[in-house]
Amino acid sequence: MRAPRTITIGARSSALSRVQARLVGDALIAADPHVAIRYRFIDAVGDRDLEAALPALLRAGGFTSELSHALDAADIDLAVHSWKDLPFTGSATTHIAATLERADPRDLLLVRRDWFLRRPREARELRVLSCSARRATNLGDFLPWALPGGALPGGVVRVHFEPVRGDILRRLRTLLGGEADALVVAKAAIDRLLGATGDLAPAGATVRAALEACRVMVLPLAANPAAPAQGALAIEARRDRADLADRLAAIDHAPTHARVLEERAQLAATRDEDHPFGVSIVPLEARTGGEAVFRRGALQGARIDNAHVRSAGPALPRAARRAQVWTGERAGPAALRRVALAPNAAVIEGAHLGFLVARADALPDACDPASEQTLWTAGLDTWRKLAARGYWVSGSDESLGETGALAARALFPQVTRWIKLTHAAGYDTPHAERVATYRLERVAPLDDVSAHTHFYWRSGSQFNEYLRANPRLRDAWHGCGPGNTLAMIRAAIGPDRVRPFYSADQFLAETGP
Repeated sequence: MRAPRTITIGARSSALSRVQARLVGDALIAADPHVAIRYRFIDAVGDRDLEAALPALLRAGGFTSELSHALDAADIDLAVHSWKDLPFTGSATTHIAATLERADPRDLLLVRRDWFLRRPREARELRVLSCSARRATNLGDFLPWALPGGALPGGVVRVHFEPVRGDILRRLRTLLGGEADALVVAKAAIDRLLGATGDLAPAGATVRAALEACRVMVLPLAANPAAPAQGALAIEARRDRADLADRLAAIDHAPTHARVLEERAQLAATRDEDHPFGVSIVPLEARTGGEAVFRRGALQGARIDNAHVRSAGPALPRAARRAQVWTGERAGPAALRRVALAPNAAVIEGAHLGFLVARADALPDACDPASEQTLWTAGLDTWRKLAARGYWVSGSDESLGETGALAARALFPQVTRWIKLTHAAGYDTPHAERVATYRLERVAPLDDVSAHTHFYWRSGSQFNEYLRANPRLRDAWHGCGPGNTLAMIRAAIGPDRVRPFYSADQFLAETGP
């Protein structure tokens, strides 16, 4: 059967769904400039009925069934869905034939700026709009310490979740109308609407205005993994449309497709599309390779909190004995003294700065928690310490490298300059100007590592210090986080004897006897 010259794409009628349908149409045209695209937009049951319970709607295909029926009736050739909206029960006549490369799967927390202007006692309560069991479960124990509660009497912020329904623009209007203090929303939805053009550009302007009225937090996957398939588009076709196979194969992003199927498989047995459990499988930056896997929430009666890295290379050999595995200095953090440096005040002052903070000690006390400076941390421990000091943290690289903030910079257009705050021997990055705010002095002797064969390193500078004293480390096996430390160790000894791990616990579990 000859491939059609005109393809009709169906999608929901919301602004976001229209943007997503056009992304698929543009991809088809890019693969074959001679194809013509028509669009058909409809209101789904879930768009019309804002009172029905979300779990029941999802199970019944409340956001997808009309489009699937239109496919069966041959009224459209393809249907474009947000993949996370599809019920786990598949169709005998249609299938998900392709997907584009996934957008950022993380969630955003938007908090109205006037929440910060209330009396401290009132501001200790945060009313958050969200219908998701997953978000309520995972954010309930994250937000109380991740918000800048340290600046408030009593410290901890009490978080209450309240239901909200409707498309993205309606939910933003509900927030700004004063019905709550905050909203949790998929970052992919906001990113796509911000990029809207043509007749949909006003929707992007509405989103931008809402962001300006709020403080924005990119929620970390380690604390709040996404719903399975969040950020991915499902391109549905009839199973008997072999004439579309080549066109769809040309635009299918196979890595996204595989990750989404794996994520959905973890919840498919529950048949519960609104489960209090999140799972996200995300690629690491290209220089690292591999994937990070985050699983958190409640699943079939068990509480799960797990993050690990899957390396692109073969596994390291296991140690013969536990005593051969070294995961840190005996003296711990006390092995080094941090000596504060005084950076030029002009370098770190100004409301339009964004700081990549390597560790909490790197942020000078001169930085005012009340300022509009944007803080982005290397890891969650640093986030926790800064929040306790009263700072609003906008997001974290989650110890995965320094690219997490890159995907979020469109959310912070007020930042005109990014600065990385670190120690004097810290790693340079092309993404920000490096400014040293402290230096490290060793106050404890190096450990005797002569009996060890496997090592987990906390930083590249720690590895280099030990390597200079112990050249035999070139023949040992090494693990570290998947960011700059990995790059530094590979630069020193090559890639063959080092692998990325999410934590020392994962390293020990996979290399210990």
